[in-house]
Amino acid sequence: MKLTQISDLHFGAEEPELVDALADSLDQVSPDLIVVTGDLTQFGRRREFDAAARFFERLKAPLVGAPGNHDTPYLNIAARIATPWARYRRALGGHLPTQHKDARVHAIMLDTARGAQSRLDWSLGKVRLKDALKVAQSVAGHDGLRLVAGHHPIVAPGGLRGRARTTGGARAADLLVDAGVDLYLSGHLHQVFAEPLTNDDGSTCWFVGAGTALSRRTRGEPASFNVIERDGDHGALLVMAADERGVFECAETRPLEGLFSR
Repeated sequence: MKLTQISDLHFGAEEPELVDALADSLDQVSPDLIVVTGDLTQFGRRREFDAAARFFERLKAPLVGAPGNHDTPYLNIAARIATPWARYRRALGGHLPTQHKDARVHAIMLDTARGAQSRLDWSLGKVRLKDALKVAQSVAGHDGLRLVAGHHPIVAPGGLRGRARTTGGARAADLLVDAGVDLYLSGHLHQVFAEPLTNDDGSTCWFVGAGTALSRRTRGEPASFNVIERDGDHGALLVMAADERGVFECAETRPLEGLFSR
């Protein structure tokens, strides 16, 4: 069992030399599933979505994904309010289903991004508890890996504050853990992390964040993507980071204790 997570590609503000390198690396890893956790464009322009679509057409593995806050028409306020995801669905709806299910994994996307909000910072995430409950119930009975993913983190290093602040995130995290979800993947922060949350019966859900795969906005970390694979009864997170040559190589490995122990 091997998953890859790519996030925050930001076509329109990408490092051009990394595009081919990322596609080649994903093919070499040969994952069972690629999870795409949003911000595929920089300003939600049509040409940026077209570039993202061309990239996804190159990939061989099954895909599942959802948009991020950058995937709305940045300068068109009316469209952001009325039809924030129209361009995304038109360009990428056929490439990125919101759910994938087979004998080994049930993966489903949780909607966290908004075109507009009542607060000033529209980039922050918001989770409707009914949506969190719905996705948790969808994967709860699956015998394989139970995976939920969204653009925004709902558990992050240091808690949900600052840029990681997601309305409803803490309650949503509790719902996922109580439902037996094994793994929640997110992007947005351009930061790699792995945080466990354990409930009263001892079951653990890992909350894993990814760096930016292509963007020039690396925020102190190199461009990277995540590989999550089985290591006996546990899991391992491999961070595949771009080096000075523009080649993605394993920069570190982090244990995900108990991830595949069911």
